[in-house]
Amino acid sequence: MTRAIIAFAAWLLCISSLTAVERVRGGLTLHEVTGQVDLKELGKDVTRLSLGQMPITTMGLIECEARSGSSAFFTASNRTAIYFRGSGSFAVERFEQVMPQLADWNADTVEASQSWMIVNFRGGDLIVDNRNMLESSQFLVETPIGRLATKGSLWQMRILFERRSQIFDFTITCAEGRVRFTDLQGQQYTLHTGQRLGGVGSRMTPSIEVGENTKRSLEQMQRYQHLASQYSAATNNLTQYLGHLQVIEQTARRTSALPLADRLNSARRPIVIEYAKEPEPVTPFRGEVKPPSAYQADLF
Repeated sequence: MTRAIIAFAAWLLCISSLTAVERVRGGLTLHEVTGQVDLKELGKDVTRLSLGQMPITTMGLIECEARSGSSAFFTASNRTAIYFRGSGSFAVERFEQVMPQLADWNADTVEASQSWMIVNFRGGDLIVDNRNMLESSQFLVETPIGRLATKGSLWQMRILFERRSQIFDFTITCAEGRVRFTDLQGQQYTLHTGQRLGGVGSRMTPSIEVGENTKRSLEQMQRYQHLASQYSAATNNLTQYLGHLQVIEQTARRTSALPLADRLNSARRPIVIEYAKEPEPVTPFRGEVKPPSAYQADLF
């Protein structure tokens, strides 16, 4: 009887701890921009940013576009850092995390709670530092030429697209940790520390090779390291994000949990169906054909 009571009490404790977990949409802080950078928060208008507006903290679902030579440096409430340089764009399509507790955040340098993040990277130069992610967290990057799954790594990717020839030129460099890239044919490539993968060709069948780091990628990484060091104190301040963490309602969480799990665990690319507006009514047109001439009638 005593064992049954103890087991029941443990079960109640487990249930209460699970129900106490609150899932929220994460927050992002933009610390620095150079050049022309446009930022659009979900459901809001595009904002042209300037250096004097920094820092800006927003809800984590954003779209960012940068002109050639322009750049932006972000940090997130899951201790991930993003350095982006144009020309090109990227978007954070999903950013969820268990509500971080201030005591846990201050007690360690790793993220204080589990998180899930999906980034859509379309073009330009992107550096992501998620070395402080928990093992149970997930970070996924969708690109026009494939998908990246990263965890506990520092990496960068560059995508160039030639519209006239429809050719992609891309490189993926792993500075620390491990990066897994899956192309549109389902072929997987795993990069470890110091490895670089490059590809050129159409989005479905690019020619892929392994090479050494380029001078450009090393310069971009040095720039990121400088920014990360410059804003280290600000990025370790949880209070800047708290006002932008939005609680996810239980009903919304249930409907979004399964698609997220399926998307992360499957090698197949998702199919998104968007409904188009009803077409405008048109006036029926009746065409009339002239009778064939005597010459044409003889042909038949």
